[in-house]
Amino acid sequence: TTTPEVSAGASNTETTDTYHWPAGPLISAEGAILIEAETGAVLFEKNSTERFYPASTTKLMTALLALENAALGETVTVSHNAVYDIDVDSGRIWVDVGEELSMQDSLYALMLPSANDLAYAIAEHVGGTMPAFAEMMNTRAKELGCVNTNFMNPHGLDEENHYSCPADLAKIARPLMKNSTFIRIS
Repeated sequence: TTTPEVSAGASNTETTDTYHWPAGPLISAEGAILIEAETGAVLFEKNSTERFYPASTTKLMTALLALENAALGETVTVSHNAVYDIDVDSGRIWVDVGEELSMQDSLYALMLPSANDLAYAIAEHVGGTMPAFAEMMNTRAKELGCVNTNFMNPHGLDEENHYSCPADLAKIARPLMKNSTFIRIS
């Protein structure tokens, strides 16, 4: 065999062996993972088990629980808390208290404009209360094999003790990648 060489400036990956298998892309994110969705085989990772604030990727679990526990035709009624307990400067679709949307429309709002007000409304619809929904989120995360995840809310706005890691988010995403409704909506 020969010693592997890296050609300067040829690409944004490095060669790691004589078969010229790339080490992976040079990314600026602090943590990342790339898996093969069917098998879960890890193709690339960077700090994949380190805890980070998951931000709006939290909504993956919110969507998963909604799809597993509600029908698309169910009516989601927006509460006072869903409107007023969300930072006014965060992503929202500006629904009013008492407004009714189908679960399907709520999921479109959740996934496309990343609406925090609808994340809250979905959580209350599925879990009864936001704390009860957060409990459901953590239970489901454990069932999926997540070990570095703790959810405190359904939208991902920073909150103490709200964290996940790229490896756990990949575990949450896998069942969504098999869900035709999620694929259509997202």
